[in-house]
Amino acid sequence: MLRHWLLSSGIPLSSYLGIPLGKAAKLLGDSQKWTSEEMKYHQQQSVIALMHHCYHYVPYYRDLMRARDLRPEDFRSINDLAKLPYLTRETIREQGSRLRADNYPDDICQFRRSGGTTGEPIKVAVDNRSRAFEVAAYLRGFEWMKYRLGSPMIHLFGGSLGLKAKPNVRDKIRERLLNERFLPAFELNPENVCIYINAIRQAKGGVLVGYASAMMNLVEYMSRRGLQGSPLKSVICTAEYLPDVWRKRISEGLGAPVFCYYGCGEVNSIAYECSGVDGYMVSEEFVILEAAVAEDSTKFQDQGRGEACVTTLFNYAMPLIRYLNGDVLELDRSHHGSSHLRIAKLEGRVPDQLTATDGHTVSGILPSHLVFKSGVPIWKYQIVQVDRARIIFHYLMPDDIGLTSPMRDTLISILRRYLGESMEVSFVLGDFEVSASGKHRFVINRSQNQR
Repeated sequence: MLRHWLLSSGIPLSSYLGIPLGKAAKLLGDSQKWTSEEMKYHQQQSVIALMHHCYHYVPYYRDLMRARDLRPEDFRSINDLAKLPYLTRETIREQGSRLRADNYPDDICQFRRSGGTTGEPIKVAVDNRSRAFEVAAYLRGFEWMKYRLGSPMIHLFGGSLGLKAKPNVRDKIRERLLNERFLPAFELNPENVCIYINAIRQAKGGVLVGYASAMMNLVEYMSRRGLQGSPLKSVICTAEYLPDVWRKRISEGLGAPVFCYYGCGEVNSIAYECSGVDGYMVSEEFVILEAAVAEDSTKFQDQGRGEACVTTLFNYAMPLIRYLNGDVLELDRSHHGSSHLRIAKLEGRVPDQLTATDGHTVSGILPSHLVFKSGVPIWKYQIVQVDRARIIFHYLMPDDIGLTSPMRDTLISILRRYLGESMEVSFVLGDFEVSASGKHRFVINRSQNQR
């Protein structure tokens, strides 16, 4: 109770000290009472300020606007963003340094290399104000999904990957202050599931947050041992598409409602599900979300189906304007008791998982985490599991160079750590398999069809 009061009161009050997180939390708290017109006005003013910044300090956008005979004054509303073309991953990779603002040096930025769940990781810079809005939206969104600030939160993500790392004191303080605990998703198996369940049962009134596939593995292993239920208020899934059948199974297995939230490595905290609302509520205070309909479209569309097109309003270090992140969604502005835009549907296919040599299932997020954490400069990848004992790792690196022997050894050792020491791993430069729809799949497991 004391922890909740200190956090819920202290964060907004810190706005009066000029602390970015406090200011963002206060604005996101106030905005829940805004009308649609007030939200629209906030977005318009934010777009006007952003475009002035881009013209004066960001080389890529300055040259782009000049080439199209545009000035900052030509951007008076969010609809005017359509005067600029879509921003692709390829453009970010090629123009990364020119997308950086001249007045935001490296020492005041945070750098991210996206996890690459589309198979193509990229690097972006994020400034303190943008990060503050992401965190504030995260905390607000979790409240929408039955989380009470300061109550227990169990994370079912990632794993150590066997890589050596010094203990992070800041992370330990954060975990203690926020009452959090980490459980490695990739190390979950039928033999150790009781350790995971014991940790979850100690989180009374809390939430379990993690990969959708890891949640499915958890309830499957629980079922095998005749275990069911938990003291959780809710289960929160992210990073993967969650089919309805998975949502139902997870909810029944853990005895709690299941929610999802949406973001990407380049832009966090885009949208959150909310108790009593169908779909995801978009964090419109700091992102503009469109449904892209055609290449180089000059139409601004915030209703209907299309590719997710994101504009970050406050990341002045590296503004992403009309960024296509590869997802497909359906947007809706029909009245639902809020001024927020709603994602009515997020499209996706049921993701393939990996199979260890002993037969247990490992989350298909493992390759993305592997590429992100290993430090190997792979920019596109795909893992094809041919059978239970053999996988093929397709990849591309800068300038189409190949993996060095130490790089191969690092990747093989991590994959064998989770999939079995006898797993055969081979590497192929390029030659990616493409689905019938033309979409890239970063994990293809043929062994699942052989069982």
